[in-house]
Amino acid sequence: MFSKSYKNLNLTKLTFVLICFFGSSSISSADTKIDIGSSLIEKSGIIEANSEKLKIDSNSGTATFSGNVEIKRGQISLKAQEIIVSYSLNKDSTQSITEILATKDVSFVSNQDITKADKAIYDLKTNIIELSGNVSIQQGTSNFSGNKLIFNLNTGKGSISGRVKAVLGSDD
Repeated sequence: MFSKSYKNLNLTKLTFVLICFFGSSSISSADTKIDIGSSLIEKSGIIEANSEKLKIDSNSGTATFSGNVEIKRGQISLKAQEIIVSYSLNKDSTQSITEILATKDVSFVSNQDITKADKAIYDLKTNIIELSGNVSIQQGTSNFSGNKLIFNLNTGKGSISGRVKAVLGSDD
């Protein structure tokens, strides 16, 4: 069974990479609740985006990066074949990002932790990240997988659903 230390988890230990457990057991269930601290997400600093193409549509308020896209901020890296950044124009004519959608070969790397999925949506208004399709999380010797991960950055809580598997720790 899980001890209390499994319930209070640290976000950058999985970041978008979102789950941090240590131990030595395996679990399967339809829905697994997680509680992760989000204080280590990088909230400032330079954001660098690299891609094969960039298409900006001012009418729809989108910027579409395509072809081997990588977006970095500090120690955090988001990679995908396509990332669509949606934005709105504020009253003072500044732009605010409202949503980030990453599709095809999505991976999120923070330090040595890796999260992968088919699709990731980050809603900046609600501060909720949703990963779907073949979700896998690697953090040290712990691994998680499922079909969908929903994570609230405000509360630090989330859940993995769809045939969930957790492998905690190692045989050592």
